[in-house]
Amino acid sequence: MSSPNPDRVLKEFIAVVTSLAPCVLYWDDFDKGFAGWDSNADGGIARRLSAALLTWMQEHQEPIYTIATVNRLGLLPPELVRRFEDIFFVDLPHEGARYEVFNLHLAKYFPAFQGNSQFPWTDDQWRRLLTEYRICTPAEIGNAVRRCAEEAFHKGRPGQIELEDLFVQRQQFTPAMERESEQMQAIQNLATYARPASGGDRSKFAYIHRELFE
Repeated sequence: MSSPNPDRVLKEFIAVVTSLAPCVLYWDDFDKGFAGWDSNADGGIARRLSAALLTWMQEHQEPIYTIATVNRLGLLPPELVRRFEDIFFVDLPHEGARYEVFNLHLAKYFPAFQGNSQFPWTDDQWRRLLTEYRICTPAEIGNAVRRCAEEAFHKGRPGQIELEDLFVQRQQFTPAMERESEQMQAIQNLATYARPASGGDRSKFAYIHRELFE
């Protein structure tokens, strides 16, 4: 079976998107499709496709709002990057955001965190937990909570969680910020000119900067 022609696939895709307008066009991991766009290693296919997509983005008149997520902005052709009006950087969540992420996932599995009931942990306990997970991504936090739920089920106490369960889970994995520190730092360095995706931390858990010497 022959592989599909990339040029025809892109042309058909653009035709479908255009026919659906007005619409939102969302590209996930947009950068992966442009690896090697500036070389002829693939016979110039990536270069040709990026040129065709750029031409369409410049010339189409249909009401199509385009959003893309990337990890390595440097892989995209500069002229393509300029077609996006805004660039936002989604950094690691601050204390207040981590608190919200935890509660979002805890509410999936544990009744004590659902509705408007009083949460079982004190503010000091929350601060310990948020500090322990400081360099973790939302996905890593979600996975830790899910594993706690699975452990609770296997131990015969479904729907129940102790604070220490999450501390134990934190010791079971190495965050991406540590595993891929150079790559993560490079992403942060390249995002200095981008607009932050979230506002400042105004929660009661916000980190308070203190001078070392006063």
